[in-house]
Amino acid sequence: MQRRTFLKLGALASGAFFLSGVGQTGRAAVSAAQGMIPTVDQLVMTNVVDNVFDVFARGGQIGNLTVRRRGVTNPLGSVLQLLSEHGLAYHLMSQRGTDQREILLDFALTGASLINNYQALGIDPARADALILSHGHNDHYGALPGLVPLVPRWTERQMQLYAGGEDTFCHRWTVAPDGQRTDMGQLDRALMESYGLNVILSGQPAVVADHAMTSGRIPRMAAFESPPATARLEVGEAGSGCEVSLLNHFPAGTPQVEAQPGEVVRDFFDGEHATVYNVKDRGLVIISSCGHAGIVNTVRQAQAVTGIEKIHAIVGGWHLAPAPDDVVAATVDAFKDISPDYLIPMHCTGINTISAVQRELPGRLVMPSTGTRVVFGA
Repeated sequence: MQRRTFLKLGALASGAFFLSGVGQTGRAAVSAAQGMIPTVDQLVMTNVVDNVFDVFARGGQIGNLTVRRRGVTNPLGSVLQLLSEHGLAYHLMSQRGTDQREILLDFALTGASLINNYQALGIDPARADALILSHGHNDHYGALPGLVPLVPRWTERQMQLYAGGEDTFCHRWTVAPDGQRTDMGQLDRALMESYGLNVILSGQPAVVADHAMTSGRIPRMAAFESPPATARLEVGEAGSGCEVSLLNHFPAGTPQVEAQPGEVVRDFFDGEHATVYNVKDRGLVIISSCGHAGIVNTVRQAQAVTGIEKIHAIVGGWHLAPAPDDVVAATVDAFKDISPDYLIPMHCTGINTISAVQRELPGRLVMPSTGTRVVFGA
């Protein structure tokens, strides 16, 4: 999107889209010791872009959550209306005492939706303290390449972009049983770095902006969870980070394959990671943007790396829309064992799983809708 097009949309509610600040540098992989997750007093999670917009979704006080919904504003044309699409983006604002942090997690499919919704919701991306990308599908990073040049303070501050692994920047495809391919895009790491972003590969758990943590690589433990059979990665040239020796080594025991650059291999989403907060007196809020590694695997990894068993909420896409009934049932049974306070399914979770959660875990379901703000903590 051209800068003039963006500016034409109007200034944000804050009145200052481009802000100054000082960031940290460094490109090395990072790690965090078990049990070192920060604790925050409050987390306000805004679902900036999601697949659905439901004006009838329940809001207000739901248990000890405050859920703020954004409806259609009349008269039409008086303000920006929210846009939904097959994509996902979050704004995460956390508070610890007087210390506040803002993190942007994932960046939808298109700039038209993301930038519109940032403005409609009064979110200033220049205020972000860090960026996180869950994985390398274009419905999660699509708007990022066009957004970065519009936020020059990110360049000035060498804004950190946390990605789970090299495969985040490989070319992804889906291949149907009949052989038909769908291009899922490729995020250009060199382009991101040329804009001044500081790309950090956090294959190990990483503390982000002193308030959040990434999960690191997610071990595959649950026998019923496996990545989509149609998902593929394109093999790259030696040294690209997408060579075949790196793309098919996970999970352990996976047979090695021979493939040449340009060919595709099974995608195990080795570099997909989740975002985790520890909310004081509540427990963990685990945000799995797409859950290709398995939502149960993701929760167990978050518990392991933080040393905290109590789960306040499991949030995000769980990639169960195409899952068979037995996998959905096994997942919901695992949720019963995990016993989270709340389940907030989004994006690729699917009505099959949402219905099962509502039936089997009544009172814990919070329905998704673009523009929803959920307040965790006092």
